Amino acid sequence: MFDTIRNNSKILMGLLVLLIIPSFVLFGVDGYSNMNDRGAVVAKVGDLEITQQEWDAMHQQEVDRIRASTPNLDAKLLGSEEARYASLERMVNDRLIAVAAEKQLLVTSNQRLANYLQQDPSIASLRGPDGKLDMERYRQLAASQGMTPEMFEARVRRDLSNQQVLSSLQASAVATQRQTDAALDAYLQRREIQVKRWTPTDFAAKV
Repeated sequence: MFDTIRNNSKILMGLLVLLIIPSFVLFGVDGYSNMNDRGAVVAKVGDLEITQQEWDAMHQQEVDRIRASTPNLDAKLLGSEEARYASLERMVNDRLIAVAAEKQLLVTSNQRLANYLQQDPSIASLRGPDGKLDMERYRQLAASQGMTPEMFEARVRRDLSNQQVLSSLQASAVATQRQTDAALDAYLQRREIQVKRWTPTDFAAKV
């Protein structure tokens, strides 16, 4: 049997090549293309990855928002490495807050989302005289931000959940032991002092 394999080694190698190359073409190249389409991972927060494509899209949104509010701003500043890094930092911070909200089960209910959207001035302006929401204008509002109504509501829901994390942090204050001791000492300690008066007239004749 070994003699047969040795004598026909070239034929076996040819068969292996015919089997391996199509597999690589069908699976390896496709997987490589999918990885390139998704983009390289530039940051990771927990199990959430931020790809180059997501970073570029977020930075472009930031640029569009700033240009809309400040048209005369130098475009070179918006395209600088510092500006791009600031966009990435904001993305990382948002993902950190989202992870914290998820771990703490800070989920925004449908009722709270509906109440917020009813009070939102940009949404209120889309209501007709009868109080009903103009769905076509609502879709246009979401589309102006590159989203569908469902995506827009999901973003608002996420922002409301994130605000719960931020409000908890802003309302909390951690005092050091030194600060605590100083505050308590002002109430609990008793101190004795002595007063000595220095009268200028006693020293005037010696000057």
